[in-house]
Amino acid sequence: MKLFNRVRQPLLVEGRLKRYLLYAAGEIILVVIGILIALQLNAWKADQRDRVSEKVHLENLREDLHLQLEVIHAQMVHDTSMILRADSAMAFFFGGMSLEDFEGRVYGSRSLGWRKTFVASDATFKVLLSTGGMNLIGEPQLRTDLMRYHQQLEYTTQVVNTNNGLIDELFSLNAASNAPSFSRDAEGRLENDAELSGQDRYRLFESIEQRRRLSEIALGICEKQRIATERMIARLDLAIRR
Repeated sequence: MKLFNRVRQPLLVEGRLKRYLLYAAGEIILVVIGILIALQLNAWKADQRDRVSEKVHLENLREDLHLQLEVIHAQMVHDTSMILRADSAMAFFFGGMSLEDFEGRVYGSRSLGWRKTFVASDATFKVLLSTGGMNLIGEPQLRTDLMRYHQQLEYTTQVVNTNNGLIDELFSLNAASNAPSFSRDAEGRLENDAELSGQDRYRLFESIEQRRRLSEIALGICEKQRIATERMIARLDLAIRR
């Protein structure tokens, strides 16, 4: 500014108005250019910060999805074991299993009433939604894919955990529709010589069939979620490497 003032003062003293105005215009243009450069530099720095934040968010999303794969795998292992257990329990109705063994499969440890809660690993996604951080993800299609994936995940979670409520109803000893089908003697031992009524046998047979179907439903939807999760992890890997 001192340099500009030194040039401007002689022009005013000498009365060179035209040259002064041209100089003033040039000075204004230089100031505007300087401001534009500063704005561009600030915008570039802000964009760089956004890209760093975007990469951190994408890495956190990817980590959540790897955890989700573990949850899906555990759920599929559980439901596969329940299908095998249901198939095994069916042997009772064809004379291939004692009443004691059958009771253990229906109501015993890790019985057909045992179910597994499905948990959505979506902490990062929820934070991004609540804070507006989704806008930091530069690729619009990736934002759309993430939204669709988590909608599918929400549906999977709802289906599996709704099934769990049905399982509780099927195998709860306190449920009104499940009158005790087994009896124990005064010493707490199962009475192996007790005969199940036709109604008891029918109800137990249908309960086991229904339990098997619920696990098949869970397996099917978890398999779709597994495929979707692996694809989304691959999409995030590409976005992080760019």
